[in-house]
Amino acid sequence: MWLCSLLCAESVCAQHAVWGVVKNLNGKPVAGAAVTVRLQADSTDCKGSATNGNGKFAIEGLVAGEYRIEISFLGYTDFCQTLILDKNCDIGVVYLQEKALDLEEVSVTASMVKRFADKKEYRLADKEKEQYSSVLSALEILPKIQVLDQTVTAVDGKAVKVLINGIPATPADLSVMPSESISKIDYYTQPPVQYSNMGLGAVINIVTKEKQRGGVVGISTQNAITTGFGNNVVNLKYNWGNSQIGITYNVNYRSYDKRVLDEEMKYAVGGVDYEKRKWGKHSPYAYEQQMAEVSFSNSKAENYLFSVKLAFRSLNRRRSSVQDILSRVDKVEIKKTGESMDKDKYISPVMDMYFSKNFGVRHGFTMNIVGTYYNSDYDYKYEELTDGKTDFRTATVINTNKYSFIGEVLYRYKMRAANLYAGSRYMYNNNVQNQHVANNRIVTNEIYSYLGITGMLAGKFNYSISAGMCNHIFTTIGNKKFKFLYFRPQVKLGYFINQDSELMFNYEVNTENPSVSSLTYNPYFKDSNYVFVGNPDLKSENHHDFMFSYFKGFKKFVMNAELKYSFIKEAIAPVFQSDNANVIETFGNLDKSQNMKADLFLQYYPLSNNMLRMRLYAEIFHQRNKWGNSGWSHTGYSIIPSLFFVYKKWGLQLLYQTGKKVLDGQIVRSIPNMASVELSYKPIKNLSITGGIRYPFYDAWKQVSSVAGTSLLHRIEAERIMNNANMVYINLAYNISFGRNRQMEKLKIENADKDTGILNRY
Repeated sequence: MWLCSLLCAESVCAQHAVWGVVKNLNGKPVAGAAVTVRLQADSTDCKGSATNGNGKFAIEGLVAGEYRIEISFLGYTDFCQTLILDKNCDIGVVYLQEKALDLEEVSVTASMVKRFADKKEYRLADKEKEQYSSVLSALEILPKIQVLDQTVTAVDGKAVKVLINGIPATPADLSVMPSESISKIDYYTQPPVQYSNMGLGAVINIVTKEKQRGGVVGISTQNAITTGFGNNVVNLKYNWGNSQIGITYNVNYRSYDKRVLDEEMKYAVGGVDYEKRKWGKHSPYAYEQQMAEVSFSNSKAENYLFSVKLAFRSLNRRRSSVQDILSRVDKVEIKKTGESMDKDKYISPVMDMYFSKNFGVRHGFTMNIVGTYYNSDYDYKYEELTDGKTDFRTATVINTNKYSFIGEVLYRYKMRAANLYAGSRYMYNNNVQNQHVANNRIVTNEIYSYLGITGMLAGKFNYSISAGMCNHIFTTIGNKKFKFLYFRPQVKLGYFINQDSELMFNYEVNTENPSVSSLTYNPYFKDSNYVFVGNPDLKSENHHDFMFSYFKGFKKFVMNAELKYSFIKEAIAPVFQSDNANVIETFGNLDKSQNMKADLFLQYYPLSNNMLRMRLYAEIFHQRNKWGNSGWSHTGYSIIPSLFFVYKKWGLQLLYQTGKKVLDGQIVRSIPNMASVELSYKPIKNLSITGGIRYPFYDAWKQVSSVAGTSLLHRIEAERIMNNANMVYINLAYNISFGRNRQMEKLKIENADKDTGILNRY
C-alpha cells in the first residue's frame, strides 16, 4: 500500500522532504529509531535519519520518484512501505510493534551492529543494560575496549577518546551514569582525521536519553580497605527545556608506605669503571589528583548545540626512597646509603567553548575554542652518604608557567552518497620555565588544515579519504626557531563481505611534537659521571601507519584480527651519548623506527541470555630502531583473557593480563602483569555494590626498565609497590534520575592541552 500517492506536475528535479512520527502500540514516542528512504531504481541512493526524543524525523533533499521507507529499532518489528514522492509528504504516525526478544539473538555481534563508512553503531537490549553498574562498565561490550579504575583504553594500551552526546567527557563522567540511559554507542575504531595526532586507539560517542526536564545524580566510589587507594566521583546534571547544567567533582588518591626502588648500573668513562648496586627499603609514595567542573549547554535536536565548560584540575605527588648501596670504582668497594625525594604538582584551569549549527540537512558548522593554563613545579633531590657524610648530591628544580590557546573550525556537507568535511585547527602556547640552571621560554605556533570525504558504494564498499597540512613553528632556548611543514593523508577502505564480516584497510600519516619537558635543557647528575639532560634541538617525529583488519561476527561469537606496520621518521626517544668525561642520557631523533604487530581479539557468549561473556586478546610485536651506526630490536607479546558471568542480581568478573615489554628508544620498559577478581550485586535498580581483589597471590606490583641498544651503560631499575599486592577494594555506584526523556546527538572536537611541562621520570 502506498503511504503517499501524489500526482502533482512538479519538475522531477525538485527537492522534496518526508517527515513523520514513530510510536509504539502504547502511543509512546520511539526515540532513536533508524529511518531510511531508498530509491527503488537504485538501492544505493538512500538517505537516513533517526527519530528525536518525541519520535519525530525528517528527511530532505529527495528527488521525485518511487522510494522504499524502512523504519527499525531494537526490540520492534521492522516497518517497510513503498512511497511515491513528487512533493513534500507527511506520512503521519507510524506504529512499531514490539517483539519478544531472544537474548541469544542480540549478543554483541554483527547482528546488533549497524556499520557505516566511518563507524559502527551499537545498541543494547534492556536486559543487557541491566547487567552493568554504569555506562562506563557497559563499554566493555565493544571489541578491544578495556575498562579499569575509571579509565578506558584499547586492549593494546592506546588511549580512547570518550564523548557523551558528542561532547568530550571523562571516564569518571560515565561511571556515574546509569547504563539504562544509553540510547546507542557510536564506535570509531579508526579515529577521524580531526582526531589525528592524538595517539588515539578509538573514539567512542555515547548517545543518551537525556531528560527533557529533570536530571540525574550519580555517585561512584572505589576504595581499598587494605591500603590507601581510591577513585571517587560525584556528578549532578539537571535539564530544563533545551538547557543542561552539570557539576562534577572527581578525586583519585594513592597513599602507600611500602614502595621499594632497586637499581643496578655499570659504565666506564675516562678509563675508569663505575658500578653500583642499590637495594631499596620501604618508602612512602602518595598523590592526590582532583578535578572540579561546571558545564552548561543549550541545544535543539538536529539544529544547534552550544556548550561551555570550566574545569579546574590539580595534582600533588610525593615519593621518596631509601637505599643501601654497594659502590665499586675500579673494583674498590664502598658501602653507602642513598636518599631521594621526588615531588611534582600542578594546577590547571581550563575553559572550553563549543558551538555547532546545522543548516538544513546538508550543511553543518562546528567551532571549538579552548584556553588552558598550567602552573607546575618539579623538585628532585638525591644524595649518597658514607658514614653519615654526603659525598654525592644532585638536584633539579623546575617551575613552569604555561598558557595555551587552541581553536578549531569544521564544516560538514552531506552529499547524496557521501559526506564532505573541511577544517582547520590553530594552536598557540607560551611556556616559561624557571630552574636552577637558567630561565627558558618556548613559544609554539601550529596550523593544521584538512579536507576529507567519507561514504559508501553499492552497499558493500565504504571509504574515508582525507588529507591535512600541518605548519608547525616553535622557538626555543637561545631563540632558535624550528619550522616544519608536514602532509598528513589518511585513507580507509572497507569491504562488507556479507552481513557478518568485513575487511578494512587504513593508512595514515601523523606527526608528534616534542614535549615541553623533553625540550628543556635541565641537566642533573644521576651518578658522579652519569648525567641526564634535555634536548632543545629536538624535531617533530613523523609516523606512517598501515593497518589491515578482518572482522567476523556470528550469533554468539566475534573475531577481529589485525596486522599493523608503523614506520616512524625522526622518532623522539631516550638515547645515550658520551663526551669522554660523562655518560649522557638525553632525548634524540632516531634515524628510523619500525613497529610490526599482529593481534587477535575473540569474544564469545556460550550461554543463553548472555549470562557468560568470554574474551581473549593476544598480540605479538617486533620493534626495530636505528640511530647513527647503532641498530637494535625487540620482540614482545601480550595475552589478556577475561570472563564476565551474570546471574539475576549477581555478577562475577575475572581478568588477567600478562606483562609486556616495549622498546622506547634505548630503554626497554615493562608494563606489569595484572590479575583481578570482582563480585558484584545489584540489590535495587541503579545501585551496584562490588567487592574485588587485585594482584591476588602477588608479592608486589612491579615495573622494570633497562637500557638496550648501547654499550655505554648497563642499567636496570625495578620499582615495587608492596601495598598493591592482594589489595581488597569495594566499589559503590548509585544513580538517581528523574524527569522526562529527550534525545541529543552531536559530534564534538577534543582540544584540551595535556602537556603539563612536568618531566615524566621513571
